[in-house]
Amino acid sequence: MLKEIYPIKISNKISLEKLQKGTFIAIFRATRIPPHLSIVTGGKLYDITTVGPNKNLDINDVYKTILKRKEGVIFIELEKGIEGINKTEIIKEKVKKYWKVDNEISCLHPIKDFLADAYQINVKQANFIFELLPLLYNAEMIKAVSQLHLDHKMDDNQFKLTKYTKEDVANCINALKRKELIC
Repeated sequence: MLKEIYPIKISNKISLEKLQKGTFIAIFRATRIPPHLSIVTGGKLYDITTVGPNKNLDINDVYKTILKRKEGVIFIELEKGIEGINKTEIIKEKVKKYWKVDNEISCLHPIKDFLADAYQINVKQANFIFELLPLLYNAEMIKAVSQLHLDHKMDDNQFKLTKYTKEDVANCINALKRKELIC
């Protein structure tokens, strides 16, 4: 059965300097079902995984790894948002709250809570990144969209993100847990 796609218009080029200064939703493994989501702010990366959280990962190191591995990543740059809000503290709190991915909690959960607190935007109804992005576009929260290592997957400056289901997420989590047991 052919899966539906969600087109993501690429509007900009990414650089390490931009990543150090802005706030981004990063879509890692963009060609996989499901992709993995992180927040980059204050030059650091934050997310939750099946083994626990990533907090304060230096974006310089992450960027070097992406380049070295030629990993396909989309960066959604968010507008500055509300003045005086400490985005770093908010995302740290959200990552700590959720701690790790399981069958009830996805990597999107801390991101949604972060957006609600740091940007005062209601995104509760979004269960997937392809449901979240239209809400962010409608709220004019997206400044630019960039990609790395996805040129071969682009068509007319668009990346076609394959839509996925909760079952796809659960299957991925279970596969990762099985892999952890083997290692």
